[in-house]
Amino acid sequence: MRALALSAAVLQASTPLTAVAEPVVVFIKDARIVTVSGPVIEKGSVVIAGGKIAAVGAGLGVPAGATVIEGTGKTVYPGLIDGLTTIGLVEIQSVPGSVDTTEVGDLNPQAKAWVALNPHSEQLPVARANGITAALVAPLGGLVSGQSALIRLAGSTPDALTMKTPVALHVVYPSGRPTADPARAEEPEVKTFEEREKDKKRSQERALGRLRNLLEEAKAYGAALDAAREARIDAPKPDLGLEALVPFARGAAPVVVRADGEEEIRGAVRFADERGLKLIVAGGLEAWRCTALLKEKGVAVLLKVDRLPDRESDPYDAAYANPERLRAAGVRFAIVSDDADTSRNLPYEAAMAHAYGLPASEAVRAITLSPAEIFGVADSLGSIDPGKAATLVVATGDVLDHRTEVTHVFIDGVAQPLETRHTRLFREFKDRP
Repeated sequence: MRALALSAAVLQASTPLTAVAEPVVVFIKDARIVTVSGPVIEKGSVVIAGGKIAAVGAGLGVPAGATVIEGTGKTVYPGLIDGLTTIGLVEIQSVPGSVDTTEVGDLNPQAKAWVALNPHSEQLPVARANGITAALVAPLGGLVSGQSALIRLAGSTPDALTMKTPVALHVVYPSGRPTADPARAEEPEVKTFEEREKDKKRSQERALGRLRNLLEEAKAYGAALDAAREARIDAPKPDLGLEALVPFARGAAPVVVRADGEEEIRGAVRFADERGLKLIVAGGLEAWRCTALLKEKGVAVLLKVDRLPDRESDPYDAAYANPERLRAAGVRFAIVSDDADTSRNLPYEAAMAHAYGLPASEAVRAITLSPAEIFGVADSLGSIDPGKAATLVVATGDVLDHRTEVTHVFIDGVAQPLETRHTRLFREFKDRP
């Protein structure tokens, strides 16, 4: 048996960022273990072998040849999952050349987020060092933005990062509001409230009509492809957009619709119900106003907590209390960063929800097992159970507390370096007068 206290410095020296490390046998000893799927083990151990969780519980023996991590006073969590982000697609928001989130045009079902991933982004190690080990990376913009991928935050190529593709199709529910055109110098036309509402409805229906037609065309294209495979007809002319839409139009894969307002959320649910779509709502700022509908239709919500209300009449803490209201109503949800720069702050989004009523155990679940269930990967991620991927975080205390430090991160059984641009700059400048 080799006893070794793994520090960030040791990890960096033994596992360079460019190296392909192999899983080893690791024994995390006498730690507090938050399994998420079951009760907390106040003093237990975790055995990692072959990239999997081999055993978890109290009173386990140390396997022969295992690397031992002393867990006394520490807490082990499943790796945190950011259920909606643009990490890997954005480096610096103000530098257009480092932003690859949005394609030209309104309809881009064929756009694949995983093709544009930058495995050398500085955002990835920064988020990983705070316990984020997986993320749903999604495109932005237009009416149909494209397809998302679930990635692990370790790997030197886009393929190495990618865990599951496609996860969902991403759509923006049309607001119907006119977009400002900075090229137009003239003053906008003055209209009454009633006229503006009519214009909004017309614009919204026009956009929904385009989406409805596109989905119907995709179903027909899928039927033609099926017939061609059976040699009943000639193959249709290749159409990457329609072909990409087929599984989503058939309800075989989820469609994530970005909708914040109550009217938009209800409209998205109604549209999905009519078309037979497998709906997930993203944003959900006013989801607390639609809990009965969301529960009835089994719609999950991807929530960003640290936001201000959209209506002046709403209480200041409407978004903060949103997760607890959904939980109380039995609505499935995950807490997300919905950003690249703040993906590292995911546990603090959950902490804000906890501060406004969400139980601590549910707050942790909302950034671990809940997103894993929503995206169909709960068999390998989201909780500490034997047989699941050894994607774990060891911390000095409560992961929801900003004072807690992450001391070890394992992804698929491989210890990850905790070196980041932040730590390098800290060392470089900390001794300057």
